[in-house]
Amino acid sequence: MVTSNVVSELIQKSAPDLLTLTMPAFQKGEETKQNKITFKNILQQAESKLEKRGKKPEEVADALKEAKSLLDQPLFWAHQQSGLVVYIEDGSVQTFSLPYRVPEQVYLHDHFLVTPLLPMLSLEGTFGILALSRKSLRLLHCTRVDATDITPPGISRSEDQYLEVTPEKQLQFHTGAEGKQAQFFWHGSGGEDRKVITEQYFREVEKGVTELMNSIGEPLVLVGLDENLAMYRSFQRYSRTMEKSVTANPDDMDDRTLMDAGFEKIKEYFLKDLYKALRVFSERSDANFSNNMSEIVKAAFDGRANSIFLCTDEQHYGRVDAETGEVQFAHEPGDEDIDLMNWLAMQGFKTGCGVFMLSKDEMPNRASIAAEFRY
Repeated sequence: MVTSNVVSELIQKSAPDLLTLTMPAFQKGEETKQNKITFKNILQQAESKLEKRGKKPEEVADALKEAKSLLDQPLFWAHQQSGLVVYIEDGSVQTFSLPYRVPEQVYLHDHFLVTPLLPMLSLEGTFGILALSRKSLRLLHCTRVDATDITPPGISRSEDQYLEVTPEKQLQFHTGAEGKQAQFFWHGSGGEDRKVITEQYFREVEKGVTELMNSIGEPLVLVGLDENLAMYRSFQRYSRTMEKSVTANPDDMDDRTLMDAGFEKIKEYFLKDLYKALRVFSERSDANFSNNMSEIVKAAFDGRANSIFLCTDEQHYGRVDAETGEVQFAHEPGDEDIDLMNWLAMQGFKTGCGVFMLSKDEMPNRASIAAEFRY
């Protein structure tokens, strides 16, 4: 799982021959066969880069042995998402499967390429959505770009299924409020009795959902009609259930629509630092703001950058003077040139700067880079 701690640990790594391999991947169908072919080609590129560094054949083989062993692991390839990042240090391998595509690339330097992981921090991980419905109940595990049905197998997915699985619920003894006579209700009975059946069903749902969500520990967004939401909230116990709900009939929504609606409710909770930084950037336009790469690199070098915004769709190569922080750009990057966006991300983490990786459409002024300075 990608977290700020994971990225920080990768940034701290320093050695002469650190390898970062990135590639797009396919999740379904015949196209998944292409994943291993692409990875094999990337490994060949890595071999060539190591050989150009003067590595002996046996040293190259040792460095890539564990990475090559991934080709013989069917389960590894069966669980890929849309992108794959592989970090190699002294032959040891660390892999990350990502819910978005990354370009095919081999990066060999004295540091790792961490920018492929940063959108996961900007998206800020995952959350749950409970589509609270009497007809088609679902519990989804979501990122900003993907949704997976994780409804516990022990939960009935509809009220009718609940009654079929436990027929005794159709004729149930129900004790009313204190001082009132006990009464019976059954499937197909009046509206008040039906509410009691629905409440029993939702209580059973709540037990399974709360147990699973407690083990996951992520925020949960509820989607449903007002009456169902009010009933469920009256007895739900999961502490990270969001106050904001999506008031709609989830029966009319597919998983992706639910995911998008849920993200709209939760994004400011997840991305509060990002949205605050974007608001500050949009409201001011003085000397403490810039979209000039040279100015931003120098500010980051001096520790003056407060927030840095990087575009996911662009790369810029060159060198940063270790004494002055001045940038020398490279139109055709050589082996010694570094990814400047990656350098900025690393420097930002090291100096406590907010680093946000966004698509072009989300970037301030649609620039490839932007920053707010502390002074």
